[in-house]
Amino acid sequence: MKQWKAVDIDNAEYLGIIELPEEYDFQHFEIVKTEDKLVFGSACNIGLLQSGYLDIDEYFSLNENLQTLVEELEAYYSGERDLNIVYNDRM
Repeated sequence: MKQWKAVDIDNAEYLGIIELPEEYDFQHFEIVKTEDKLVFGSACNIGLLQSGYLDIDEYFSLNENLQTLVEELEAYYSGERDLNIVYNDRM
């Protein structure tokens, strides 16, 4: 785990759900975009329980950043831990 911290998502834009394929046990995450992060977690009655985030690379499009997030999550569920996502113990 890297230096995880809660991200303020008061003004975040909801992007939808990322669902990983069967080989990753169909893990799924709600995704919101802040000014500089893609935050992922699980929605519940009190809001979004953050599992982590990816710092947005300003030189890439939103779709490219989302693809990077998917690749990082797949790598995490494949056992890799040297990742660009920052995640907490909920993972």
